[in-house]
Amino acid sequence: MFRIFIDHYSAHIADRSRPFPGVAAALDALAARGNRLAVCTNKLAWLSVRLLDALGLSARFAAICGPDTFGVQKPDPAILRATVDAAGGTLADAVMIGDSGTDIATARAAGVPVVAVDFGYTEVPVAALAPDRVISHFDALSAAIDALGSASLAGCADKVLE
Repeated sequence: MFRIFIDHYSAHIADRSRPFPGVAAALDALAARGNRLAVCTNKLAWLSVRLLDALGLSARFAAICGPDTFGVQKPDPAILRATVDAAGGTLADAVMIGDSGTDIATARAAGVPVVAVDFGYTEVPVAALAPDRVISHFDALSAAIDALGSASLAGCADKVLE
C-alpha cells in the first residue's frame, strides 16, 4: 500500500500545494544577503525535490535532504548536520526554520538556533516549545535571523508550503 500511495502522491504532488504567502520573497531576500538555503525534511528527498521543482522553488536551495538522503530522520541531529554540510555551510552559521517540536528538538540537539513559524502542524502552540524566535509571516524571517546574529546558512525545514 505504501508504494501505491507514493506513486499516487508523486503523480499529484503539486495539485493542491502552494508556497506560503511571502516565502518566495523571503527566500530571495535571504539569498540576496548571501545566505545559503537548504531543506532538511522528514519527507522523502526525491518527492521534496519534485514538489519544489513543480512550484519553481527548488533552485533556491543548495541542498534538499530527507531521511532517504542520509538514512536518518529528524529529530536525530545527524540529518541537520549532514544537510548543512551538503549545502556547504557550518553549524556555527546555521539557523533552522521549522514548525514543530520535532524541528525544534532537531535544532537543539544539533546546537543550532531555531526560528519557528506559528502556522504549522503542531497541536501545541509553537511558542510553548521555546524556539529562539517565533514568526507569524515569512516577511518577518530576515529580522528574526538577524536577531539571532549573523548566519550564512538558513536551513529551512518543512515550512515553505501550505
